[in-house]
Amino acid sequence: MRVVFEGADVFKKSMKAIGNIVDEGVFTFDDEGMKLRSTDPSKIAMVDFLLPKHAFREYEVEGETKVGLNIDEVMNALKRVKSSEEVHLSLEDGRFIIELVGKAKRRFVLPVLDIGGSELPTPKLSFTASSKVISEVLQNAFKDAEVFSSHVTIEMDSETFKVSASGARGEYVLELKKDVHDSLLDLAVSEPARASYPLDYLQDMLSEVSKTAAVTIAIKTDAPLKLGYNIGDASFVYYLAPRIE
Repeated sequence: MRVVFEGADVFKKSMKAIGNIVDEGVFTFDDEGMKLRSTDPSKIAMVDFLLPKHAFREYEVEGETKVGLNIDEVMNALKRVKSSEEVHLSLEDGRFIIELVGKAKRRFVLPVLDIGGSELPTPKLSFTASSKVISEVLQNAFKDAEVFSSHVTIEMDSETFKVSASGARGEYVLELKKDVHDSLLDLAVSEPARASYPLDYLQDMLSEVSKTAAVTIAIKTDAPLKLGYNIGDASFVYYLAPRIE
């Protein structure tokens, strides 16, 4: 297996977005591209990542190759990568090789982990409300909300997307109206929905996405949330369990 990716900054942000949620995981290289689906240690959140085959400058993979990695170790290798460098990934004698190629070639050799367990299926969930919101607005809302609480409530009806938080010291509300606020790009509701989620997970999910990116959120009352966005050609879908009172 050998692949070459030119956008080192996109690759670094992608690995950090994964590492904010999971400690380790099995990356799959196949005809679709580089993929990972893994849960956090507490099983509260899941990340589903795809960097498609067409995004790579070179992609030499026969069949399906699975590589178990510690995400912190991958991030340590990428810590000082420059945006102008290429990322070369390969397997040699059961070890995972990361080469950063620019004015020089730097080589990092990582152990491949034997991570047991069966492959996680895509969660079978239904949603009654979904929206598409500019990332910066959500990031600011979650930052504002932490003044009052460790969790937020997300609500949607046919006209409004709302984020709120309350605690002993007060209450915070963000309200976006359909056809009024430009940061609400889309709103589709078959049935009004309301659910609460841990704030730290939501902030970690959005920590690496561009402020101008569109973030899709789908919910159902007191059910898991689905959140998705892109970093360059890489796509991310997260699932997060609700906080039940």
